[in-house]
Amino acid sequence: MGDKCNLIKDILPLYVEDMVSVDTCEFVSEHLEHCVECRAEFERMRKAANFIPDADTDTDIIPLKRVKRDLFVKRLQTICFTAILVCAIVTIIFGVLTSPKFFPFSDNLLKVIDSPDGSVTITFDSKVTGYSCNEVFDDEAETEIYRINAWTTTWDVYSSNRGKQNMVIPFDRETEIQIFYAQNDGSEDVLIYGPNENTEENGITLPRLILMPYFLLAFLALVIFVILRVLLRNKRAIIVWIDRAISFPISYMAAQLCIKGFSFTTYSSQRDFCIIILVATLLYFAMLTGKSLYKAKLNTLRG
Repeated sequence: MGDKCNLIKDILPLYVEDMVSVDTCEFVSEHLEHCVECRAEFERMRKAANFIPDADTDTDIIPLKRVKRDLFVKRLQTICFTAILVCAIVTIIFGVLTSPKFFPFSDNLLKVIDSPDGSVTITFDSKVTGYSCNEVFDDEAETEIYRINAWTTTWDVYSSNRGKQNMVIPFDRETEIQIFYAQNDGSEDVLIYGPNENTEENGITLPRLILMPYFLLAFLALVIFVILRVLLRNKRAIIVWIDRAISFPISYMAAQLCIKGFSFTTYSSQRDFCIIILVATLLYFAMLTGKSLYKAKLNTLRG
């Protein structure tokens, strides 16, 4: 083998990949036409370059596919974790900003008007952006009793202009009617319409304590799951499910603390409870996804 063949063989890898200049390409091609040994080496290199391993028979491609799949799953989990966490934060902010701030009674807060059709119209001051009304019937006194309240929210103060709020209470005049304003601050309800014979018994609208039992129930569930995890620490299959279950009471307690802080009283129990459940669910899935990402990172570092 001459020096020219050695030179050609050094160039052949680049020649096979078509990475040589035009002049060099012509030089190598001319040599290959006359040199059997170099042409054989060229054919071998070309077959190796064009060879595509069969995925069904070549086990070397399986680890590559697994790595590619794991990277895709990790990327998808990261996107889901970020999206869920953002949704949870947005929901918490929404829940705090739309939390009702009840107004105490004042003479300029509302006006009560007898309408010509017999109904009673209540017109609120422009600072009121929401109200509610609860009706009960006193069988003994044959009196319809209404308790109303009015509120605004931080969101409404800075971003909403609903105009004056009005409510109409139908009244057929066949029974007595009393309308009280519930101040929702521990003060006595104020009679704003109807006979005042029993004003000394107006009563006080108290907040509901519905959030306290649910918080205690979540804390009790957390304690039980922790004890079970310690007792069954050697049973890996069960531990996996306990770890998944233990995340929900933690999520619920975190959600309640984010929405209500350390206050367990509420005058809008249905609203507060629904928002807490929504935030708890989002935090729960965020915790599960975060755990999965953390374990994947640990496995990568160990590997």
